[in-house]
Amino acid sequence: MIKETTILQGLDDEQTYDSVDAFFTAHGLDEWRAKELKLFTDAGFDLTDSTRFMAEMSDDGKRVIITVAYADQAEKDAIFENADAGEGPAGLTQYITEDHLF
Repeated sequence: MIKETTILQGLDDEQTYDSVDAFFTAHGLDEWRAKELKLFTDAGFDLTDSTRFMAEMSDDGKRVIITVAYADQAEKDAIFENADAGEGPAGLTQYITEDHLF
């Protein structure tokens, strides 16, 4: 199993959000997020399985924390084979951590 956790934060780190949805909406990233989630569902990944995927706000409400557990590298590759190349969403800082949600 490959477990990865990404943390997203707005460039204005003083803003707080009540939910993951509110965070993406405030940054104008609803469409970007929908495309990202579609990559997973199109590959048969179950985003409702909390042993495989979780997205939560940080305790201070400033960052989104996303943990994904891929069965193996082949599953991860299958999910991202149709992804657009790039660094990630504009207007956010993004970093990887070993502090997973599950």
